[in-house]
This record gives sequence, C-alpha cells and structure tokens, in this order.
Amino acid sequence: MDKVVPMNEPDDRLARIEDKLDKMAEAIVALARVEVKIGELEARRHEGHDRMNRISQKIDTIEVSISTMRERMNIMTKIIWVIGVGSMSAILSYLQTNILN
Repeated sequence: MDKVVPMNEPDDRLARIEDKLDKMAEAIVALARVEVKIGELEARRHEGHDRMNRISQKIDTIEVSISTMRERMNIMTKIIWVIGVGSMSAILSYLQTNILN
C-alpha cells in the first residue's frame, strides 16, 4: 500500500511551489506599486483641494471688493446726477432771466 513516488515528482512539485512563490512575489511587488500610486494620487487630490480653497477665498475677497465698488459707484452716480441737474437748472434759470426777459 505504499505509494511509490517517482524521482521527478518531488522535483516537479518543488518547481510548482517555486513558480507559485514567484507569482506571489510579483503580486506583492505590484501591490506595493499600486500603494505608491494611490499615495501620490491622494497627495495630488489634497493639493487640488488646497488650490480650490485658495481660489474660493480669492473669489470671496473679489465679491466683497465688487460690492464696495458698486456702492461707491451708486453714490458717485447720484452725485453726478445732482450736479448735472443743478447745472442744467442754473443754466436754464440764467437763460430765462437774462435772455428771455
């Protein structure tokens, strides 16, 4: 009942084990490379978020500046209208009193 093992069978089995170990080593190296790439992508994602946050802050600053500029322009427009209407009134008043009378 003893099984007779041919001489080549242990060598074949050892060769298969070595092949499997080689494939496992290659897989582990591939996983390590993937982990490195994931780390690099994570760093780039973080940099992208930081850049977007800086841009968002700049946009907020610009919005505040535009609001104050708009308010100033509204005031300046009103002043120009008052000056224009006053000038026209003065000119019309002068013309009415000096030329038409």
